[in-house]
Amino acid sequence: MISAFWLALISGFAHASWNALAKSPGKERAATLTALIISLVAAIIRWATMSHATVELKHLPWIAMAGLGEATYVYALGMAYARGELALTYTVTRASALVFIWPLSLLAFSTVPSWLALAATALVTIGILLTKKNAEAGGVSGWHPGWTLLTGAAVAVYHTGYKGAVDGGATQVLAFIGAITIAIPLLLIAVGREVRAQIPPLLAEKRMLAAGVLCAASFLLMLEALATAESGRILGVRNSSVGFALIFAVLFFKERMSPRQWLGVAVLFGGVAVFGIEQALR
Repeated sequence: MISAFWLALISGFAHASWNALAKSPGKERAATLTALIISLVAAIIRWATMSHATVELKHLPWIAMAGLGEATYVYALGMAYARGELALTYTVTRASALVFIWPLSLLAFSTVPSWLALAATALVTIGILLTKKNAEAGGVSGWHPGWTLLTGAAVAVYHTGYKGAVDGGATQVLAFIGAITIAIPLLLIAVGREVRAQIPPLLAEKRMLAAGVLCAASFLLMLEALATAESGRILGVRNSSVGFALIFAVLFFKERMSPRQWLGVAVLFGGVAVFGIEQALR
């Protein structure tokens, strides 16, 4: 059986991959929604191949929490991107999620992180912050505190919701299907007619099909990892997606990284490695 650490790491790779495939300038919200819709279909197909899957009434509050977290995450991130520099916004979002996740875990599950887990969290957070780009002169700069921090909090909320559902015995794929089924209608209402009109053409694109499948894989692997490990640890390892995304940007989009950004990637993956060591010692 693959350990929770490796499941979360592969989930981070899949998360960065589907985001890279879904990169659609001017259609970011529509592309994200398209990937979510396709991921829902992929998850339903996966469910149809299973011999047994369980979800009960007691799981529904947790699934609703995850669904509301997902909807808030996608909407708030779009609003934050519209008001701040993309790379810095994404960086602060992932870093702030790590700050929010441990207090939520303590409140929801009485989880007390070890000192090694806190050290790993700190390394991942520092690494993420080091990877940020400086805003270009004359462009949109900085990050919007309200929408960006709300996005990070939403990431922590959906992680907590998923953790509560799988800890209670819900089958991972059904927890995901339930949460996304809640999130998609809310998002379709919230984004407006113009964004909704961009979705049908995107559904026909092969890259979006691949993005949707990878999106489903990313979440289902995360849920599998959450079944045996705390949400703070899994989010910390899964935030390796920031490092993978930067590497993809260099390899496939011919973007350049500064020495500070390369240092950030190294520190980030150093923190991920400490999570692996911490898990092995438990």
